[in-house]
Amino acid sequence: MYMAAFRQPGQGGATYLYAHARTGMFLPLLQRSQANNGASMIGMRVEVYTGDNRRFVYRINEVRRHAVDFRHVYARGGESLWLQTSEGPRGTVPKLQVGASLVSSDSVSHAAAHPRPHAVACG
Repeated sequence: MYMAAFRQPGQGGATYLYAHARTGMFLPLLQRSQANNGASMIGMRVEVYTGDNRRFVYRINEVRRHAVDFRHVYARGGESLWLQTSEGPRGTVPKLQVGASLVSSDSVSHAAAHPRPHAVACG
């Protein structure tokens, strides 16, 4: 999910995406964060595709476990990406936040930007 209070990729601000810590969603983020506070994620590449056939490439440079607010998101400034998932049962705080800086962007084919969805029913 995209948090509408923030910006879309390419609009010069923070993009904030979140998903459950489940298989096929953001479970790998939670699992990696639990070992050495997510140090293995630093430097990893994240690609975000948009509906206007663009690809935005980000590099992870921050892992924030047990976050309770958006202060680090607002403080970053510039074009950035934040990924969030839960650290506990549904509806609990705190959350895991993974921050990344923009590396590049380019145009891609319509097919690349619009992959076939694999819907997951959340219960």
